[in-house]
Amino acid sequence: MGFFDGMRKPPVPARPMDRPTADEALGLIRAQRKIEAIKLIRERTGMGLAEAKHAADALEAGGYVPIQPTPGHTLADRVRELVARDRVAQAVVLVSRETGMTEDESARFVTSLDR
Repeated sequence: MGFFDGMRKPPVPARPMDRPTADEALGLIRAQRKIEAIKLIRERTGMGLAEAKHAADALEAGGYVPIQPTPGHTLADRVRELVARDRVAQAVVLVSRETGMTEDESARFVTSLDR
């Protein structure tokens, strides 16, 4: 392991997972049960061990993990709901986490949506 290896971000998982899997895995991680979270991710997504570990690491760090949208409930739909409830900042964070966009890019996305 090189000097800078600990500072690198884990690669973004290639396969998306569904929202319930991500939420359940994050709950396991917060309960100090990361190995169980990795197993859960592998079982439900078909990811390999390394990819599932990277996904768990990204969830733990609050980083970007691709999430499959719930049919009929896209990211844009969820952002519109948050904006309608005057939760613009929360909408920007949601876009940033789910897409990997910067905060400025996410804010432009939120403001560009038709209402």
